[in-house]
Amino acid sequence: MLTKADFQQAIKDSIASYPAIAPLYNAGDPRITQHLDAMATMLAMFSAQIETAMAEPFEKVRDATVLADAAMRGIIRKGVAARVRIKVENKGAAPFLVDSGRMVFDAAGMSYRLESSATVASGASGTVDAVQMKTITVNHTVTGSAPFYAIEIPASEDGSWLCSVGVRDGDGEFTYSDHYTNVANGDRVFHIETDDRQRVYVRFGFGGVVGAQPADGTQISMSVAYTFGNINPAFGSPFSFEYLGSPAESSVDLSMDSVVIPGQDPIAMNVLRDLAKYPSIYDSNAVFLGEFDFLVRRNFPSLKFLSVWNESAEEQVRGPSVNNINTLFVACLSEDGSESVLTESSPLSPLAPVVITSPTGTQAAIERAILTADDSYRVKFYTPIRSKILIAIDATVATSYAASDVRAKIIDVIVSNFGESAATSRRGRSKPLYQQIYALLKSKIPALSTGLSDLTVNIQTPANVLTRPELWRYVTPDSLTVSVSNANVITPQWGG
Repeated sequence: MLTKADFQQAIKDSIASYPAIAPLYNAGDPRITQHLDAMATMLAMFSAQIETAMAEPFEKVRDATVLADAAMRGIIRKGVAARVRIKVENKGAAPFLVDSGRMVFDAAGMSYRLESSATVASGASGTVDAVQMKTITVNHTVTGSAPFYAIEIPASEDGSWLCSVGVRDGDGEFTYSDHYTNVANGDRVFHIETDDRQRVYVRFGFGGVVGAQPADGTQISMSVAYTFGNINPAFGSPFSFEYLGSPAESSVDLSMDSVVIPGQDPIAMNVLRDLAKYPSIYDSNAVFLGEFDFLVRRNFPSLKFLSVWNESAEEQVRGPSVNNINTLFVACLSEDGSESVLTESSPLSPLAPVVITSPTGTQAAIERAILTADDSYRVKFYTPIRSKILIAIDATVATSYAASDVRAKIIDVIVSNFGESAATSRRGRSKPLYQQIYALLKSKIPALSTGLSDLTVNIQTPANVLTRPELWRYVTPDSLTVSVSNANVITPQWGG
């Protein structure tokens, strides 16, 4: 890259060819030097730009290049809506029904849509779940129909971020398809894409080739949702209904209870620059078994339990069958617990799962998500089976610690990390390891990591339990046996 000094040196070397202005230049007359310095500065800036442009395809330094590369790869900067739990206190004289679908506002004026309903008795309290988003409807009339017809989605005017889009016309809903994967001619699908200026478009198909191409005059309605992403309302902060539907609502108090799923802001530019290098992160095509599990878990993050397995894993447990060919098996339980579930009275008395013939709405949506990724599979649902993990823990601690307190802490740590709501327990075939428990207890409970304290863990693992993928295995306080005793264990310290 040529610098300003390089251009100034070139000017100085050529000034001798102009004897009329050479004395003025050598004397530093600003009438001569000013415009020469200006030209040298502009040429240096242009040289730097050319130098950057030469390396830009490899380094992607400029934001515009990063956005163009992301657009080419189908990466869209969108927000993820936060899901919160709202406390409802009924101070009225009659029970109050909180309907799902209603809009509420928090103390900062952000809008939330209720996603669950609850009937709260007089003088009692309850909770409902809500998602932080606002939704607008965009109507569009197709003019100049062409292959891969596109409609631009309006950008938010209040600083919120695009988080979801639904599309329909007079014949019903369109289904989202990622890069037109497994889409046949005539399928009513739409695709979302962006450009280097971060404008987002809904794009339809190519008539006679892939998908459905809307005809001129078709009325398209888009439901566009925006969110503020990563928010953190204060515990106990007030909420209010968008409008009062009845006088009874004036005696109902809404407040922040907890954050169920934190929201996320769009990908930062420096992260986007690196993200585009790794297709496995942003490419949502599901090919291998583990990806189908991840595919469902990503689209249904609030599932209490999910296990997805293939015919090979199925036949390890229940033997070979021609009915298992090219089949994916799913056992799941949604947040509201509407699916059938069995419970084993003891791990030593195994139960056989039941094939589900009438799927719930969540199970039907999971099947659609799997078939959208790869429609060559068949999907079969089994009832998940609750199975408690039996663990016995014996600990010896110094007399300076209260045995009852240490026992309570051990139970709390184990249940928090391997209980029903723990992340490890939400997956099929979960198995707490001895080394995990030992390391966890020593790091979380000081009484077990000082002096000559001792610890023994015994996990009862019946035969065949680890190969049964439909098992929802977790620890409960009644399946955990903890014995803590005091001994004259000497703790190394100075003084008496």
